[in-house]
Amino acid sequence: MTLRPRLSPVMDRFLAGQFFGSFAACLAAFTVAYLLGDMFDRFNDLVRYGGIGVLGLEYFALKIPLIVSQVLPVACLAGVLLGFAILNRSGEVLACQQLGISRLEMAIPVLVVSVVLSIFDFALSETIVPMATHEAKYLYEVELKKRQLQGVFADRRIWVRLHDGFASADSYDKRRRMLYGVTVYRLDDQYSIKDIVHAESAVWKANQWLPEGLHTFKVEHNGAVTPSDKALLRLGLKPADFNILRLEPDEFSLWELNDYIVSLRKKGLDPGSYLVDRDLKYAMPVACLIMVALGMSLSLDPLPRKLSLGRSFGMAIAFGFGYWLAFGITSSFGHSGLLPAWVSAWLPNATFVLIAASIFLFGEEH
Repeated sequence: MTLRPRLSPVMDRFLAGQFFGSFAACLAAFTVAYLLGDMFDRFNDLVRYGGIGVLGLEYFALKIPLIVSQVLPVACLAGVLLGFAILNRSGEVLACQQLGISRLEMAIPVLVVSVVLSIFDFALSETIVPMATHEAKYLYEVELKKRQLQGVFADRRIWVRLHDGFASADSYDKRRRMLYGVTVYRLDDQYSIKDIVHAESAVWKANQWLPEGLHTFKVEHNGAVTPSDKALLRLGLKPADFNILRLEPDEFSLWELNDYIVSLRKKGLDPGSYLVDRDLKYAMPVACLIMVALGMSLSLDPLPRKLSLGRSFGMAIAFGFGYWLAFGITSSFGHSGLLPAWVSAWLPNATFVLIAASIFLFGEEH
């Protein structure tokens, strides 16, 4: 009775290193391509506002953590396909299989590396990405475009300075261009509050804010508050002014996003799309592992696929595009309420897991 050969630690390190080297090269290439695309997309603004210089370099440097986090899954897929295309071309994968080494044994060291990359992606998204993305947004909207920052977030509530007072809002929905829980405080010449206007919500239509559930109160000099017949909501602000203040999901860490969702629910507001964004923060890092599993399924067969480097790179782009397209579609359905948040976040992962498993099992050794 003979024992089937097993991979040695040296072979484990060789396969893992072969994948990681190709992965690092693909990650660098995709990051540079993404940066160049973003640079050309914003070229007119950079020229118009004088961003071709230190400020522009600082802005794009701050975008790198977010870009790396977003291209990691595709780089993982490309790294597997390119790395094993090289091994298949030299016949090393076929030699291992002729020795009786299973595809699963060859896949394990690469999958271990992908688990580490998934953990790294999650840690990067929770630490560096929110801070760098927020700072990049501030540089672009305020420092570069010279727009005045008229408000702040305080305890996840928006406060905005007006010409004759200040206003606050519980939240702002960028997609619907709608404010929730709006309160306007008007000041007199002595900087004392003279009027309070509150609206349950306000939507931007026809170049004005149209309120719902509007109530107006007058504040007397003795501090007494009485209802008023004046029912006007004058903010003097446009949706673009709130776009600067609204924190995007990439500017939240997971615990900050959870805290914000709890805060909205306590105020009786629907967290809406933030639930989808929270589930996406759990689902996205797993994509590294799924893309590696898919790449291994495509690369290993009882008779290995002899893909050229160009075809491997093209296949990685095609599958990566399909994966991001699936995420875009399902997340849009989740944001619009057509799908539950957890379904819209996890459906692409489940779909591509089934694809990878089907390809792997279809080519199983007999």
